[in-house]
Amino acid sequence: MANWRQLTDSLVELSLHRTLRGFEQALGRIWTLQAVEAWAVFLPPSFQAGDRQLFVGQAVRPAGPLLAKAAREGIESLTTGGVLAPAVLEAIAVELAPAPEWHRRVLQLGDSASAPLILFVFRRAERGAFANAELEMLAWAGAHVRKAFMVLAEQQEQEFMVGLFRLISNLHPEGICVLDKQQRPVFENRNFREHLLLWEHGEGALLNMNVPRSASIPAVWQKACVDAFHTLRDLKLPPTGSRMVVSQGPVVNLTKPMSDEKEVVGAVRYLALRSTLGLRPYLLLTSSIVRTQKSQGMSMAELAEKFELSRREVQMAELILKGHSADEIGSRLRIAVPTVKTHIRNILRKAGAKTRLQFIGLVRTGERSRAAD
Repeated sequence: MANWRQLTDSLVELSLHRTLRGFEQALGRIWTLQAVEAWAVFLPPSFQAGDRQLFVGQAVRPAGPLLAKAAREGIESLTTGGVLAPAVLEAIAVELAPAPEWHRRVLQLGDSASAPLILFVFRRAERGAFANAELEMLAWAGAHVRKAFMVLAEQQEQEFMVGLFRLISNLHPEGICVLDKQQRPVFENRNFREHLLLWEHGEGALLNMNVPRSASIPAVWQKACVDAFHTLRDLKLPPTGSRMVVSQGPVVNLTKPMSDEKEVVGAVRYLALRSTLGLRPYLLLTSSIVRTQKSQGMSMAELAEKFELSRREVQMAELILKGHSADEIGSRLRIAVPTVKTHIRNILRKAGAKTRLQFIGLVRTGERSRAAD
């Protein structure tokens, strides 16, 4: 069995890893030092994995029925009142054991309220059962492994937030709000809160009411958020090389008139970050105040003249303004998606916009981007 110095050095190495793959390899070395020949771990719920426990292991048998159910429905599907019963843990250990006669032990480190780490360890029968001193060292090491993984998850969370705010700074919408999967605001600005106040109470609301500290999402927006999460759940996202994923057009468009001249318009989009720890889903909500007479007065012919668009580009611009994706545009116009994307890039270049959202904003305001001049 490893001495304390070797184990401490290995734990320090573990804490330096920034990806799940490196973390898993270092973890294997830690258990090998302690005469463990096969192992598996349910790591605590992580930020990027959508609050679900991650499963890693080495030299164990392929997943049996219980683990297959956990992979499909989440480990919570095996719990009773949020707790994994000892009988369930023992059944999982039996599924994982390389052979029935191998010695096995299960250690649960941390209670259910504090995101436990669950460790399954195995070794051959001829090497004898795990002694109490060995189990104590495994528990000590496991507690530090749990802390190291939580640090890894927190670092990935910080990376996500940096990317998120960079994305927001590039979009420059009037009002913006990001919701997690429980529809709790992660970030929102004052404009967004003002717009929803107007949405709920009309144009005089800002004169008679104080702007709330947190947005109260109206029922119609809540339904739009539920629909968007369903879209994200069923979506086949790009390969793992794509870290930030945002819908190209609104999943749901929302509009409410305030007067004959102005209306509150909003959109709900899906937002996700894929990393080595999994996929974390969010929603991106945007809002603005639009002067309806001005936006309605600009015809597609005026748009074509203003940005010098071809006939095909005008067709695509009209569909972009309606929030259609490249796939949808290709299907409607019966042309290949790569061709659609080429046309879209040309449209954005002519308008002096970097993104479709900026293009939509330019059309609504009737202004040409300074970058194009």
